[in-house]
Amino acid sequence: MSEQKPAPEEHQASEQDQAPEARVERESFGSWLCSQREVRRVDLEEIAQSSKINIRYLELLEEDRFDLLPASIFVRGFLREYARIVGLDADEVLNFYLVASAGGEYERSTETAGSPASTWLVGRTVAILVGLAVVAAAIVWLTALDRDPGEDVETMAPPLTETAPELPPAEPLPERALRVTMEFQGTSWVDVYVDGDRTVSELRVQGESLTVAADEEVRLTLSSVDVTTIEVNDEPFEHGAGDDEEIVISVPEQNPTG
Repeated sequence: MSEQKPAPEEHQASEQDQAPEARVERESFGSWLCSQREVRRVDLEEIAQSSKINIRYLELLEEDRFDLLPASIFVRGFLREYARIVGLDADEVLNFYLVASAGGEYERSTETAGSPASTWLVGRTVAILVGLAVVAAAIVWLTALDRDPGEDVETMAPPLTETAPELPPAEPLPERALRVTMEFQGTSWVDVYVDGDRTVSELRVQGESLTVAADEEVRLTLSSVDVTTIEVNDEPFEHGAGDDEEIVISVPEQNPTG
C-alpha cells in the first residue's frame, strides 16, 4: 500500500499556524556585528580612526576571537564605541556579546517591522499591557472601597533638617620619587605597573586623567598613544613607543656631589 501524503493545503496551514517566535535565525556575534556595520556602509578603518581603538581588536570582535581580546571591561568599552559610531543599540550589542562569549546562543527575530508576524507580536504586547493596567485599577478601586471614610489619616512627620556629614577629603598620593600623570584626549586602554605591581588596567575616555606615584619605576602600555600625553614630576615626558608598546619610566639617576 502506498503511503498517503498530506494535502498541500494542510501543509501550508501548519506552517502558517506556527508562532512568529519560532521562526528565528541564529548567527554568531561577530558575523552579526559585521553585517550590521556593512549594511550601514561603515568601514573598520573609520571606526578605528574615530574611536582610537586598535583595528586589530575590531577585527577580532568580528571574527569571534574573544580569547585574544583584553579583559572584558575593555571589550565592553570597545563595543560601546563601536555601537555609537555604527548606530546600534549599545545595550543590545553588549547583551549579545555577553551571551556569545559565555558560549550561549542569542536569538534575534528575522521578521521585519510591518509584517503580519511583527504586527501580531505588537498587538499581543499591547493587549498584555492593557490587561495589567485594568487589573491595577481594579485593585486600587477595591482598596478604596474597603477603607473606612472616618479613618484618621496619619500626619506625616516633618522632614529632618539635620545636614549630612561632610565626606573627608580624598587622600593625596604619598610623596614618592616618581609622579606620572596621563591626560587622555580620546579613548585608550591603559595598563600600569608601579614598582612591579599592576595597579591599573582599564579603559579611559576623552577628558579623563590618571596619576600614579612610584618609588622606583612605572611601566605602562597604551592602546592609543597618540591621544595620550604624559608628564613625569610635572614635566612633559617624551617617548618613541607606539600603540600597545611598553613605556618604562624610571627615577632619574642623581649625580653624587662632594
